[in-house]
Amino acid sequence: MATASGRRPTILDVAERAGVSKSLVSLVLRDSPRVSAERRQRVLDVVEELGYELNTAARSLSTRSNGTIGVLVSDLHNPWAFDVVDAARPVLEEAGHTVLFSAVTASAAAGGGVDLSILQAFRDLRVAGLLVVGTVPDKAPFNRVVSGGAVVFAGGGPDYIDTADVVRSDDAHGFSMVVDHLIDQGHERIAHLGGLGGSVGTARASGYTEAMERHGLGRNIHIVDADFSQESGYVAAQRALGSSGRLRPTALACINDLAALGAMTAADERGLQVGITGYDNISLGAMPRLGLTTVDPDSSTIGVTGAKTLLQRIQAHDFGGGFVHQPIVPHLVIRKSSLLGI
Repeated sequence: MATASGRRPTILDVAERAGVSKSLVSLVLRDSPRVSAERRQRVLDVVEELGYELNTAARSLSTRSNGTIGVLVSDLHNPWAFDVVDAARPVLEEAGHTVLFSAVTASAAAGGGVDLSILQAFRDLRVAGLLVVGTVPDKAPFNRVVSGGAVVFAGGGPDYIDTADVVRSDDAHGFSMVVDHLIDQGHERIAHLGGLGGSVGTARASGYTEAMERHGLGRNIHIVDADFSQESGYVAAQRALGSSGRLRPTALACINDLAALGAMTAADERGLQVGITGYDNISLGAMPRLGLTTVDPDSSTIGVTGAKTLLQRIQAHDFGGGFVHQPIVPHLVIRKSSLLGI
């Protein structure tokens, strides 16, 4: 219920109605063992009677002890990011933290890039730390959010290895496995749809190039620009498959699963059978109708390790050095999309 004036009840209203001090009410709300059962119950009865709600956002303005942690995702369109978040969230919550989740990139209409208004909101809340999932162009704005406190990058590229904690898939190894597999299937004309999308795209393209050269197929290296979107994969596949005869690739090694789904559509429209692989092992790719061969980056381990690394930083109050780079070993998941005859 509201107070007599119709305004929202405050902690002072609770204290006055219960006949206790404001500090005692605060102890009860923090579940402190220093309060007797009788006085605790008296305060809780008044809290219920008045309908008082604790304003955790207001508390966070004066202290970081509220334990709020921000989880920021670079791309809301990529299901892979949510696999990482799903693994990280329970680790943070079981450690007693409240998790606030948001996208970190502005809409395309706003020009993309880091959404500074979101970062300002997290800064105003004085979050205890940030877990950034995916690739972002610059780490400086995230450091400012926590005033030099704990920031961990999970699943992004190697951009900040020397200046921040980074937990990420070993992309070069992942793409090496893809190329090895496609060559085992008899493919030599393997095109890579990728190269864009920041340092992750660069790392995966490098892994493809190095593997092709290792197999003596440097002459067949063909990278068609694509990023992590389904539309980009579709456009790149149309370009790659537009060649004729021996210039046309027999396999498309795509930067991620979404791009691979776009490539599948392009191949179907042209009536062509080509081997297609992705990267990320999103659940959609496992559907029998798609059967997408992909690299599983072990998103669960990335999320859990990223969360634990962030907790260690916060608990140790150590934010200035000894940064760790933890590459997570991926594994290949073979399905029918790469087993087509050539």
